[in-house]
Amino acid sequence: MELLQNILVYAILGAIQGLSEPIPISSSGHLVIFKSIFTHLGWTFPSTDITFEVLVNTGSLLAIMFYYRKDLIRLITSFFTYICVPKQRDNKIRDFRYCMLLIVATIPAAIGGVLFNDYIEVAFSNVKLVGCTLLITSCFLMLIHKKGYNGKRHKKNLNLWDALRMGAFQLLALLPGISRSGATITGGILGDLDQKTARDFSFFMFMPVSFGAIILKIGDFLSSNTLASLWLPYLISFIISTVVTYIALHILFKILNKGKMNYFSIYCFIMGLISLILL
Repeated sequence: MELLQNILVYAILGAIQGLSEPIPISSSGHLVIFKSIFTHLGWTFPSTDITFEVLVNTGSLLAIMFYYRKDLIRLITSFFTYICVPKQRDNKIRDFRYCMLLIVATIPAAIGGVLFNDYIEVAFSNVKLVGCTLLITSCFLMLIHKKGYNGKRHKKNLNLWDALRMGAFQLLALLPGISRSGATITGGILGDLDQKTARDFSFFMFMPVSFGAIILKIGDFLSSNTLASLWLPYLISFIISTVVTYIALHILFKILNKGKMNYFSIYCFIMGLISLILL
């Protein structure tokens, strides 16, 4: 009976992670909220559920990398070709420049993750804080909606200030409840980038930061004492988070194309109030 309960709970959490990672409603914030709800219902979780966190984040990362696989392969190939084959630099300069901007954009979150990791871990247990940060996410998404989705600047116009601005927004999104995709896309659109350029750069920024976070926690993952007892629920949550993340990407892009991010703003506002008042 306990195994079935764990499978159900972790399947739901895997689906929540998968849905809310690309969609700008904060996956970390929703995991805090739903764990709090499940705890009120009498279900318990390991005090530090590092194994679950690493697995579902890895699932989301793999799904996003698979979605962008062709662009990812081209960018990696162009980056190393530019460095190693000087004769082809003229053909690879645009992709190499894009990669360098991605590196710049990931630096703030990488430094913040290392320096403030302990404080971030504490924040992940504070459902009231998540309520407040969801209200901030709601404001970001309404900013996108009010600014509009038809920025005049495209991929070729990306510059250092775009990378630094979106990187700063990604640093803020280390807090649970601040949607990473919502914050970084907001940073791009406020710089007058068109929504496709902003969203693509946002998800390419996610890849190295997510990979780095997984590496930082791999030691705790390997030494976790919950893996042996919960391996099946964890495996199911990993599979579900991977599949649902891939589906959620398509949903997000359709909604962005329709210019309806205000729906997510309203949702985050309601969830923020629920977290503050009821949990």
